[in-house]
Amino acid sequence: MARSAHLIAVGLGHEMNKNIHAWVQQFNFFPPLPVSAHKEDYVKDESLEDLLHRLIKSPYKSFILIIHGFPDGSGLFLKLVHSQRHLHTNHYDLQALMDAEQGAKLDKRLLERMGITHADSERLIQLMLQVRAKKIECVEFRSCNLGRSDISLERFRRFLGANLAGAPNLHTVFGRVPVILRPDFQKVHQAHHKGAGWETYNYPTSVETPRVVCCFQLNSLQKPEAGGHIGSDQETTLNAWINEWIKIGGRNQGRTETAMHALWIADQQVNEKGHPPRMVPVAIEVMDKDSLQDPLGGLHGPTVNRFIPPLSMNFKKHIVYSPKGA
Repeated sequence: MARSAHLIAVGLGHEMNKNIHAWVQQFNFFPPLPVSAHKEDYVKDESLEDLLHRLIKSPYKSFILIIHGFPDGSGLFLKLVHSQRHLHTNHYDLQALMDAEQGAKLDKRLLERMGITHADSERLIQLMLQVRAKKIECVEFRSCNLGRSDISLERFRRFLGANLAGAPNLHTVFGRVPVILRPDFQKVHQAHHKGAGWETYNYPTSVETPRVVCCFQLNSLQKPEAGGHIGSDQETTLNAWINEWIKIGGRNQGRTETAMHALWIADQQVNEKGHPPRMVPVAIEVMDKDSLQDPLGGLHGPTVNRFIPPLSMNFKKHIVYSPKGA
């Protein structure tokens, strides 16, 4: 049975909030654990202090937290308190507060680095203790890259007093994807590829005539935030694809656009001495579940297989949990 959770999204903007809500309405599936959202809060401007108050007041013991994450996994784009000048809550901040609760001194220089006052720190520590008293069962972060740092994820978990915390070590995608259903979809879908930067994923594989295509228009960091669509010959075929890659038992149900959630291999800049900066993928994934039977590796089109849907083998691999081995 899926664990009931309180979903809280902070600072994401109206369109992203609509994307997340659409996912909850159509699929309500946050793998790899069986977690589903039973309450949703979408907040425009909230600090860590506000978020802690919200966690304390919530009747739930499990949470899905969706907040923009730092590319290196060190923290979240979230102010500690509203008066903080810089938009950051990183694991160093949390460790400093946890150390202070154990008797360590928060000196003036450290408080200045954190961008808070001594009074702010005292309030945050008291809220931390109240949240810990809830004995949270699980926090599923859907914050980009937070799982890239084991130390960071562990400190976020300990700060909240959660038994378990999970986060992706890749870019997180939520979207609403237009659906093209017609017998000649293979010919017409490319007419929707306006501008540059399109990638097409063919299913079952790129070496067969596709039954389903997933297309994404990528930005300069190779993230699918500019456009996209999904095409198939009929809804029965599309539903079979949804059951294979998105959610078992999921359906499109006549929608002209379908909700999408996935992980994504974006690019990062690499600076090497004596060489100009270059953009490279943050990870390389070739193997997926269909590649176990496909001698050509089960590639779906692009050289870098960036798209990692929820039921793929690689999705579970890229959601990291604390404590390790949980």
